[in-house]
Amino acid sequence: MPTSATPRGKTANLLFGDQADFSTPAPVDYISTPFYSENLGESEPLDTDPLLGTARTNNRDQTAPAPGLVTMGGDIVVPMDVNHLPYWLTMLFGAPVTTGAGPYEHVFTSGGEVLPYRTIEIEKRAGAAFFQNIGMLASGFSFDSARAGGFRQATVNLVGRNQAKLGATGGGVPAAQLALSQIPASKGLLRIDSVDAAHFLGGSFNYQNNPSPDEALNGTEYLSGYTLDEDAACSGSKRVRYINDSYYDIMTAGDPVALELEFAISANAKILFAMPSVRFERASFAPISGPGGLEAEFNWRAEQTDSAAMLTVTVTNQIAAY
Repeated sequence: MPTSATPRGKTANLLFGDQADFSTPAPVDYISTPFYSENLGESEPLDTDPLLGTARTNNRDQTAPAPGLVTMGGDIVVPMDVNHLPYWLTMLFGAPVTTGAGPYEHVFTSGGEVLPYRTIEIEKRAGAAFFQNIGMLASGFSFDSARAGGFRQATVNLVGRNQAKLGATGGGVPAAQLALSQIPASKGLLRIDSVDAAHFLGGSFNYQNNPSPDEALNGTEYLSGYTLDEDAACSGSKRVRYINDSYYDIMTAGDPVALELEFAISANAKILFAMPSVRFERASFAPISGPGGLEAEFNWRAEQTDSAAMLTVTVTNQIAAY
């Protein structure tokens, strides 16, 4: 007999829309954007329920469980794309301040206290199963800045309310997807105090919104939402080839420096992560492990100042608004 078609990731589509409140799915029509992978899901563990005085066969085996608390969340790996990344940055920081007349500069700033809840729909079986993830909030964002083949990717961490399986899309008719403008993973630039950093080999970048679940009772088994009472955090690591003492001197001085990470296709198509005040942790620098060259890895942490937010992300492209 012939082979049969099976569900594959290549048939998946991702649509999203912003919600008016935490529990109500976004109205149509949604927006389409590409992604590499996702693992969004709703979980409900089973808790032990040692209820006494019920019928039982023996005195050793456990009895029927009780429902645990429902949790919702997961990660989506997305392209570091000049046109599409602002969709995810809007979840992380709120709406940008946009200037220009083409090219446009979209400036996202950390520290916002009002962030959108979003419905994210994943089509998992072509035209047959649509998983609607409701009340999604961006809790974190991370990427690696090392030189590599392919295109650069980022991971968006999400928390939410619940997941519903639909037989047809709830996203209506999305507009035509924006053109791809992906940044090669071979490109990247680090600046320290506005000076290009030499011998930079890459490192990690991690931003966390640190949302807290709102456990207020609401008549359902789900959360009532999330609060942003905890401080947001931005940190990472940098790996460098040891040529001279300049990085060691920065690390041991303990004074804050301005740090910038830029990923550019051209002057009119780029993404800039700017942190005005970054401190490096003191640690063992450039340990010798053999006759080869010396490398060092040092951790850093960003902070706000009396005049600037902890992090701004500026996206330059030809899209007028998000």
